[in-house]
Amino acid sequence: MRFISGNSALRTTFLRTAAVSALCALTLAAAPSVASATELLTNGSFEDIGAGVPEGWGGLTYYAGGPVALPGWSVSAGSVDLTSSASFWGPAYDGNYSLDINGWDAGTISQSFATVLGQLYTVSFAYGRNVAGAPDPALATVSAGGTTFNVSAANDASFGSGHNMLWKTGGFSFTGTGSPTTLTLAAVTGGNGGVFFDKLSVQTDGAGAVPEPATWALMIGGFGIMGAALRRRRRALAAL
Repeated sequence: MRFISGNSALRTTFLRTAAVSALCALTLAAAPSVASATELLTNGSFEDIGAGVPEGWGGLTYYAGGPVALPGWSVSAGSVDLTSSASFWGPAYDGNYSLDINGWDAGTISQSFATVLGQLYTVSFAYGRNVAGAPDPALATVSAGGTTFNVSAANDASFGSGHNMLWKTGGFSFTGTGSPTTLTLAAVTGGNGGVFFDKLSVQTDGAGAVPEPATWALMIGGFGIMGAALRRRRRALAAL
């Protein structure tokens, strides 16, 4: 039987502690930091009306190719309306304005943003219906990242009435490709009344991203340091 002297035991403990400390430090450096959710959309609640001027009926209209832009969004087909909480089409779900995807006719709006490969993104929104004669049901789609959410708003009490609009919420998630992605809202039914939208959001908390090659190298290097330290420990014990 071999006995370990006080100095040898101290060296062994030091080597083990140093190896573990090195591995922990490198693993923490390689791990993604925890961050709060980041909002990627601009004007998701439609509170910025830009140069638009509200009209006597209680709202304003933005047209595809029209002279007035809806800040943050591109109107690519038809037209859309914004209505105020004080109008017949109120209250909004968030703030003072909400959007009818059918203006004078079926509309489409979109907004693009960058994505990170492998990162998870969450889309959320509130929806209702035009309580002044929209089709039954009013239909629209919300799509981004290859995923489409079909919105159906039936003509029933669940969506309220004039001056007392009620809202529901929806959403979905998708994984980033590393290329820009476009969020699109599109009317499916025609006419000048359809699905209402408010509080559109696309968020990410940075979790779920695929580690970069440098990160993998750092982690592998940490395991190598620990292995070398343990080998030195075994040699030191064998020499006793």
